[in-house]
Amino acid sequence: MRVLANDIIPRDERSTGAAEAGALEYIDFNLSVEETSEDTRVAWHGGLRWLDTESRRRFGVAYAAAKEAQRHAILDDISWPKTAKPEFSQGVAFFNRARDMVGAGFFSSAAGWKDLRYMGNVFNPGWNGCPPEALQKLGVSYDVMKKKAT
Repeated sequence: MRVLANDIIPRDERSTGAAEAGALEYIDFNLSVEETSEDTRVAWHGGLRWLDTESRRRFGVAYAAAKEAQRHAILDDISWPKTAKPEFSQGVAFFNRARDMVGAGFFSSAAGWKDLRYMGNVFNPGWNGCPPEALQKLGVSYDVMKKKAT
């Protein structure tokens, strides 16, 4: 799963890879809570097994032991549901779920926030409101607020 997570969101010049950011812990937690069905857990195990089986079929090694280009060849075949071959349907279903969970784990981490350059709820003392041109275009004004303030 570590290799797959980093194939989905690799380390780059701006941030860590998904695994280092904590995506695996996020996935483990989500799969461990009682609200997660046993069917979902089985689907995850089956999906990882599918990746290993496909990699062994094509390249003679488990997914994690395959070369990056080999792993990406498999992922290219299952990343686009509308164009994937029918025989890859199980891989497509798993990859969609895995990509969503890896992305959620990464982008809810500090590394993900930094990657997005998310600043959060930061006070901006220099904000003077919406520019008059934008207010006019939208057909709104601050008049209602001025009446409430007095």
